[in-house]
Amino acid sequence: MSVQTKDETATALQEEYKYWAFISYSHQDEAWASWLHKSLETYKVPRKLVGRALETGVVPRRIFPIFRDREELPGAADLGGKLKNALRGSRYLIVICSPKAAHSQWVNEEIKTYKALGREDRVLCLIVDGEPYASEKPESGLLECFPAAVRYRVAVDGSLTAERTEPIAADARKGKDGRTNAKFKLLAGILNVGYDELKQREKKRQMLHQFRLAAGVASLLLLAVLVYVAVADKGLSVPGGEGLRTFLDRHNASVLRPVRSEAEIQLKAADLRKRLLEALARGQTPEGWIASSLRPNFKREFELWSHSQALSAAFSMPDADREKQIRKFVIGLEAPFAPGLAIEKDGIKYGWISHPGETHTQAEPALWTVIALAKALGRPGLLTNEERQRAEQYMAYTQEVLRLYLPPEEDQKLGWNMFPRQKDPSEHNIYTTALALLALLEMRAAGLPWEGSIERRDALLKATAQWLISDYRPRANPPGWEAGSETTHEVIDGLTLQIYSELLRAEAEAGVTLSPEIIEQMPRYLARTVERDMKFPVTSGEFAAAIIDRDGKDSRDREAIGFLWYPWAINASVRWLSRAEQHGAPIEDRVRVRRALGHLVVDLGGEAVDKASEEWTFQDAETLFGMAAIPPPPDGGGRQK
Repeated sequence: MSVQTKDETATALQEEYKYWAFISYSHQDEAWASWLHKSLETYKVPRKLVGRALETGVVPRRIFPIFRDREELPGAADLGGKLKNALRGSRYLIVICSPKAAHSQWVNEEIKTYKALGREDRVLCLIVDGEPYASEKPESGLLECFPAAVRYRVAVDGSLTAERTEPIAADARKGKDGRTNAKFKLLAGILNVGYDELKQREKKRQMLHQFRLAAGVASLLLLAVLVYVAVADKGLSVPGGEGLRTFLDRHNASVLRPVRSEAEIQLKAADLRKRLLEALARGQTPEGWIASSLRPNFKREFELWSHSQALSAAFSMPDADREKQIRKFVIGLEAPFAPGLAIEKDGIKYGWISHPGETHTQAEPALWTVIALAKALGRPGLLTNEERQRAEQYMAYTQEVLRLYLPPEEDQKLGWNMFPRQKDPSEHNIYTTALALLALLEMRAAGLPWEGSIERRDALLKATAQWLISDYRPRANPPGWEAGSETTHEVIDGLTLQIYSELLRAEAEAGVTLSPEIIEQMPRYLARTVERDMKFPVTSGEFAAAIIDRDGKDSRDREAIGFLWYPWAINASVRWLSRAEQHGAPIEDRVRVRRALGHLVVDLGGEAVDKASEEWTFQDAETLFGMAAIPPPPDGGGRQK
């Protein structure tokens, strides 16, 4: 009989557990989850603790990785195999407790699944809002923060029992532990060390850090006069620094903040587009479908939403030397119109279901299909005469589908609906409306009518753009367009960048007039993207509406969407720079936006494409769509757009 050594046991445990913790939270607590995720993964464990034996392995240098479902499995609608595997492979479950989490079906399911593994003693709670056990004291008027699966034990079959538990909880609320102390309580639980010991070690480390910082500041003060201009140029906050940076940008004289040349940006973008297109080609089947994921060895599934996004991106390629590769995607235009795929009932054309396993239809698959068809029809020489005739028939059918999502126009403004047969047709959706504007712009660029009428198309385009302009929030911080859940709203970064891009195009191509607030804020917003890297968070919105389903019954549909910022920051920057040349924007604004564009494409492009080309198809497609706005190099065989 062989006996495992201590090191062998630790190694086995390391292999058993992929994650140090699984963060379970309501998507309405995204900000708390993002903070906790980053705080835990970036925490440097004191050196004297590293290597200590734990029940689940040994103390690491960093608590990494931490699993967060939105980061690892975007768009997941239920506890599928991947999510269950992540729970099984996590040493601890951290539940972000709030009234929203207490009412979340998925948070409760995650807790029950984890407890059913026999790890009830490894469930840690972080209270961010509400009150523990308030549900047992309704007269208090307070809201319960603990999900039921936290408050009660769970049987081996995953069902709740009537037996109460005493959760291990850190309280991040004001007047309680606060964020910092709550974080250290969770760390102490994960590392199996005393809270006081961890705090004392952290205090010593902070004192050493402050001492080193003070020494560094003293050295900098000695050199301040000599390096003042360099420090200001770098962007650090110094008196008069902003004025000096403006002066340098006005004369394009910055040394420490270089601006990439147009040729360098174009060459890099052409190479990145090639890699993105090749990744989409790898995901295509002989029948033309493009899988919803480009991950190696990932089970192939197909959904029309990402499929049409991929086609739209491929047909957007400005590089003429890729025409043979692009031609191979034409077969994909047939896929959505295979018999039985589009849903019709009682003479109503509902369109397509967004994701496998769902039952309700949404506007987004149809809108992306319109975009793909318009891109194909508008690309010279791409389609044969027979293919063109079929594509025009498909376009007519898809436009008929979209009648269901297009409420009557009101006062020259037109918002679109995400869900069919909404009980309140005036409950327009910001993302659907933005996507509709993109579809109308692509139809206009291809010279295609809407339901047989060019005038109707142009009227819809302008009314849709005006609705988006009227929904702008200039006093928000930062200004932009809001989305969120049924109870909270906030400016969504990726969505704002997408709408900026589309409105710039609507102004240039269709004569839409932008508001002064939008014109003023755009260059500031775009210029700030120079400070980002690929760890910059992707913000999300959750949409819901009451509908009448296909059986005539009252129902409710919802969709959570992660809005990618990277592709639309590129797309919007290119379009703003074009506008700036025509309208004579200040030179310093042009320099700053071009600097940001160069950073996004040249500095971050390789990492962005590496990630997008081996993740979900929509990430690759949107990244290619954004890159397609950059003209090809002069000697790169580009095509006019």
